[in-house]
Amino acid sequence: MGMKRSFDEVLPSSHGISSVLCCCCGTPMVPNQTMRCAQCLKSEVSIIDGISRQVALPRCRNCGRYSRPPWTKAEIESRELLGVCLKRIKGIGKDVRLVDASFIWTEEHSMRIRVKITVQKEVAAQSVLQQTMVVEFQIVNQQCEECQKSFTPHAWNAVVQVRQKVPHRRTLIMLEQLILKHDAHAKVLSLKQTPEGLDFHFAQRSHAQRFADFVGSCVPQQVKNSKALTSHDASSNVYHYKYTILCELCLVCSDDIVYVPKGHSSRLNGAAPLLLCYKVSNAIRLVDPLTLRSWDVPPPDYFKRPFQTVCHRAHLTEFMVLNVEVLPDQQAAAAFRHHVPGRGKYAVGDVEVVRVQDLGVNDDRYIVRSHLAGLLRPGNHVLGYDLRSVNISGLDSAGIEEQTADFLLVKRQFKSKRSKRRAWELKRMDKTVDVGEEAINDDDDLEAVKKDLEEDPELRKGVNMYRVEQQSAARQTDAAAGEGEEDEEEDDSPEVPLAELLEGLALRDDDPPAGGAGAQVAPMATG
Repeated sequence: MGMKRSFDEVLPSSHGISSVLCCCCGTPMVPNQTMRCAQCLKSEVSIIDGISRQVALPRCRNCGRYSRPPWTKAEIESRELLGVCLKRIKGIGKDVRLVDASFIWTEEHSMRIRVKITVQKEVAAQSVLQQTMVVEFQIVNQQCEECQKSFTPHAWNAVVQVRQKVPHRRTLIMLEQLILKHDAHAKVLSLKQTPEGLDFHFAQRSHAQRFADFVGSCVPQQVKNSKALTSHDASSNVYHYKYTILCELCLVCSDDIVYVPKGHSSRLNGAAPLLLCYKVSNAIRLVDPLTLRSWDVPPPDYFKRPFQTVCHRAHLTEFMVLNVEVLPDQQAAAAFRHHVPGRGKYAVGDVEVVRVQDLGVNDDRYIVRSHLAGLLRPGNHVLGYDLRSVNISGLDSAGIEEQTADFLLVKRQFKSKRSKRRAWELKRMDKTVDVGEEAINDDDDLEAVKKDLEEDPELRKGVNMYRVEQQSAARQTDAAAGEGEEDEEEDDSPEVPLAELLEGLALRDDDPPAGGAGAQVAPMATG
């Protein structure tokens, strides 16, 4: 027979637990080892006495990193910075446990960081006390080891010398933008500017080799390695070297006319003697303006037998388009359709042009076969080369005479004052020069690169462009004064969409950057 609970049975109740009075205030409480209530324990016992309230936090002023150690990059009020701060607080361990931590807002330039922490400690058996306090961190400027090496001469162990023997610096400026885009300058100690290139100094040889490989992925180059003995210990057989990696960039740049000799390579079979370089990346991309056929020349083939540049941008002549006739039969480049540049925008046709300098002087008109017929309209201006005045001394004149065209059109010229109304800017890296040498002025080359970025959307994908603040009153006055000239601007002038611009770079008109028209960034040694 099962047992049933009767209604008269008394269930255990919490009222049956015995209670005592606090020995300090007389409040009923559950008995514990101290015989004190929670309020009396909190007023008499402090678990935060051994925790430091003011802590020094070293930070490198040059690269902005904090000493953890090691030196760590952390943003303001970030999770990484909170971890750096908590590690420097003394008094928190096994007995005093950290429960919660958060930042308290402080003024940005106060050089102080305030953190609110909550800790717990078991003061008696089954008695855990929890208290909250504020710890103030004083930011102290201290140079990290990498920045100390960057400011110390001859502290580097490896150098990458980037050289290009051309009369302009457009390739170096574009390479600088690619380096900033991919953050390839993280291990650079210092950057020195030379008349023919740039010198990047590194603390380790592996960092220099990795950087040289990155340069080779952007521009065709030829690499030479060397080393120089600095010191050695004969007793322990220890030698110390300084390593040099020389990166010689190709001499061919975009919009150059190059001469391809007969039998150059199997890749250029059937190519015309004069070709136009329309792009330089990890390979040299050439196009025949008369047939729209295109060839890609890899760096090994180029450096095995380099091309000779016949014309570059300094030889460009401005023409005005009078008439355009696109050829109905575009079969010349059909077999090479996957190599055709311009993503279908280019088309071969006959363009009737006149030199701008001849307007009002003579009535000479020229009909030019060009690959730009699909882009040009009557009234447009276009830049091209006048091959009748080209000096071909030292070249195979018999092969060049086979070229039937007297003019080669290269790119369209837009009539606008874009430099005054440009709403974006490029970052630049800090550069040094040898003592006694003047800084190289590359403002004209920088302006040419900006124009190329505005005209080529594909080129903008590898560059970070930053939005600038509103134009100053003085610049607006200048723009109003030149309003008459702006009326002549073409409707289809290229502009960079605001959606492609990045924020986070504050440029002001009253703070002109030193050494160039672009914005400067902090020195490179960021670890």
